[in-house]
Amino acid sequence: MSYTIYTATGCTRCKIVKQFMKENSLDYVEHDMKAEGKEAFQKFYTANRKAIFRGQDGVEFPILTDGSSIRQGIGASIAFLHSGKNLDGFFSVGALHKDWVDGIQVSTGNSEYAAEFLEVLHYLKGNNMKLQIETNGLNSQILQQVLEAGLADVMIMNVLGPRELYSRILGFDVDIADVEKTLAMVIRFPEYRFQTTVVPVIRQELNPPKISYLTTKEIAETAKFIKEITSSIKNPYLIKIWNPKETSDKRLKTIDPMAPTELLSYRNLVRAHQVFAEIEKA
Repeated sequence: MSYTIYTATGCTRCKIVKQFMKENSLDYVEHDMKAEGKEAFQKFYTANRKAIFRGQDGVEFPILTDGSSIRQGIGASIAFLHSGKNLDGFFSVGALHKDWVDGIQVSTGNSEYAAEFLEVLHYLKGNNMKLQIETNGLNSQILQQVLEAGLADVMIMNVLGPRELYSRILGFDVDIADVEKTLAMVIRFPEYRFQTTVVPVIRQELNPPKISYLTTKEIAETAKFIKEITSSIKNPYLIKIWNPKETSDKRLKTIDPMAPTELLSYRNLVRAHQVFAEIEKA
């Protein structure tokens, strides 16, 4: 199989992905979008605009394609080269730059491919990249291996809500013991942060069912959950605002966005359990 890689002059991440392909005898064609490949990239970008993420700082490189699938960023590209689509749940496009790699999620990958996931992390670390990894509490057994191998420089746990709402927020039954194991483990990483997004929840117990945001009391219960498992009220904790554009649930897209100032009332209650709680800046 032959690959096409779109790069940018001076891009260290691009060099690492090309190095991986050379080490594994993978054929590829390169187009440098800042040099001779500018026209080729513009044509590719125009044809695949919906599949390519463009952030505030522009398009993240490298972009890799085998002619049918597209992967963007160093983590997602190496994971695809290493294991095809098997690791898609673990890697996505990141937002960090220089020697940092993010877009790595422990909880949403298939645990059957944990060994391959760890191999990719080892490769990234072996090339002097720093890794920011996220979890929502699931796949604690994989997180344990990440911790023991020293593969994460920063660990972010998205604590979705209080115990009793975890399954409802995720949309499937959750073993809360798995989440508790992760909570206890996160504080052992070199740098970590807990965070909770104030998401809308479908209240099935009401007649008729209604959709409403997590309440201030429920977010406070989430902070209390963290306190109980970590035995600390001094964890870094961020309260985030929900973005309707990030959901695929059509029912939730009808909810009006919350004003950033509304998060202040959440923070006030949360600080009874996590004194360093802050709200996301608009």
